[in-house]
Amino acid sequence: MRAAPRVGCVILAAGAGRRFGSRGSKLLLPIDGSPLLQRAVDAAARSLALTCTLVLGAYAERILLAVDPRRCAVVVNDDWENGLAGSLRSGLAQHEDDDACIFSIADQPFVTAEDLDALIARHADRRASIVALRANGTWGSPALFPKPDFAQLQKLRGDAGAKSYARRHASRLEFVAASHPDAFADIDTPEDYGRLARLNHSR
Repeated sequence: MRAAPRVGCVILAAGAGRRFGSRGSKLLLPIDGSPLLQRAVDAAARSLALTCTLVLGAYAERILLAVDPRRCAVVVNDDWENGLAGSLRSGLAQHEDDDACIFSIADQPFVTAEDLDALIARHADRRASIVALRANGTWGSPALFPKPDFAQLQKLRGDAGAKSYARRHASRLEFVAASHPDAFADIDTPEDYGRLARLNHSR
């Protein structure tokens, strides 16, 4: 029997969230009594990922005063203004010894530890596959990438993210079902925040 794979998880939380239109980080908005980012951190910390990294950039000091990183290592991407790829590279550099790495976005409050564990379980069976979460016909982050993809992911630049890379390797792309139908609901605007806060309250 093969040994269980060593899987890491990177939480991408470096952006300024300018579309939200307010000063300060949207990642500190309260959802059910805790900051939005705390939910992503807690999901990673409770998952079966053996290592996890939180990548910060804008408002890093303020965020660290409000959010407990749990068991996540914290990396600050000083080049965060030059696009998502820089944060992806900063996080991935901490996981060179892992067999695979999950990339998760910080502002999806309905992504759970169970979703991350489902990615890991599929990887354990299909080591060469890229595995992404899917809900209601939509797929994306969190997504898991095997170690042979790391070198090419490190070459991404600008706003090119892991999903664009996964599309180019569609023959190896597999999906697992999200535990919540609104897993891909994120917060870009105040209207998004109000809607998701109401949705969470109704659960």
